[in-house]
Amino acid sequence: MSFPNDDFMNFMGYRNMVVEEKIEECLSAARGGETSVSIDRDDLTDDEVAYLQKEVHRRLENG
Repeated sequence: MSFPNDDFMNFMGYRNMVVEEKIEECLSAARGGETSVSIDRDDLTDDEVAYLQKEVHRRLENG
């Protein structure tokens, strides 16, 4: 049985996974000694990029 919001939830889960992968790429580079990291935005929205930057900084500060 499929609910109307299943497609939307699947899409949002996919988007979260894409953003999380980008966060992990940045963290890995920073932990490897990189002081400047650039990412391929692909089709990330401005809000997703802002969240990504905030999360990378937060996670680096919190170890």
